[in-house]
Amino acid sequence: MSVDPDEHQLTADVAVFHDIWGHFDFRGLPHPEIYKRNAPRLAAALGELDALLGTTAVAVAGDATYFGRAECHGIEMPDVIDGRGSDLTDRL
Repeated sequence: MSVDPDEHQLTADVAVFHDIWGHFDFRGLPHPEIYKRNAPRLAAALGELDALLGTTAVAVAGDATYFGRAECHGIEMPDVIDGRGSDLTDRL
């Protein structure tokens, strides 16, 4: 988590650096059991940050990275082609 002050407000960015939070691994292979175990943990942690900071997390439109986009308290479902996500290993 990083916090960025400016003259009007504070903003906080939270980043995750592993494929266990998403629907697919970095090779684009689905891993539903891993996602099912970990997605609730990510949502709970982000919910706790909401409570601690006294606000609600908002994923700002356009704030996607090569590896994914935030969606509420989780990771947005990527484009799926033939049952697979994108192979992202070229950036690892």
